[in-house]
Amino acid sequence: MKISMRTLPAALVMSVAGFSLAHSAQAGCGFEPSLLKPSVWSPTTQPAPTLQSAVYRPGTAGQFLQVSDDGDWHGDAGIVGMWRFTLVAPNGAVVDDGYAQWHSDGTEIQNSGVHAPITSNFCLGVWKQTGPRTYQLNHLPLAWDPSGQNPANAIQLTETVKLIDENHLSGKFTLKVYVWTSTDSLEVSPTTPVATITGTITATRVTVHSTVPGSTE
Repeated sequence: MKISMRTLPAALVMSVAGFSLAHSAQAGCGFEPSLLKPSVWSPTTQPAPTLQSAVYRPGTAGQFLQVSDDGDWHGDAGIVGMWRFTLVAPNGAVVDDGYAQWHSDGTEIQNSGVHAPITSNFCLGVWKQTGPRTYQLNHLPLAWDPSGQNPANAIQLTETVKLIDENHLSGKFTLKVYVWTSTDSLEVSPTTPVATITGTITATRVTVHSTVPGSTE
């Protein structure tokens, strides 16, 4: 039987093109084409794509952190939630005592139990994870004098805490006190703190089953 040589170049081109596409897919995506013919492929055996719940953590290394549909964390963001905290100085004095919420977007809010509302007992902060179950907080209160008319000293509170378990954390804090340049400025002078307090922090998670501390019901 004679074979026309004029048909070979086209066949060779198609063969080379198919070989090139197969290897291109393998090199570009790590996908190795099946050796089986399309007629015996079984797409139904492949897992169907699924959607995952996640929140975005902003910053220079922005990332999505996975959460389940009911809000439980699959990652290491166990600090998220509401906490009853206590700050204690080395001499045993309670520096602050109250409630704090650590949010999944890296922000934090604190309700101080030792400051009267007229002096501003709510303040704000930001946090980030610095290691396994370890977190750093930068908290900047804006306080007022007992009259509620004039700004009090400027304060910066920093904390480094670590989860002991799911419902308890501990760590250290540093509280620096500055003097405002004037009553209508957010600048301080001198630029160094006029007082610094260090100590320890402990906290217990607040859940839907928590009660007022010390209560029996």
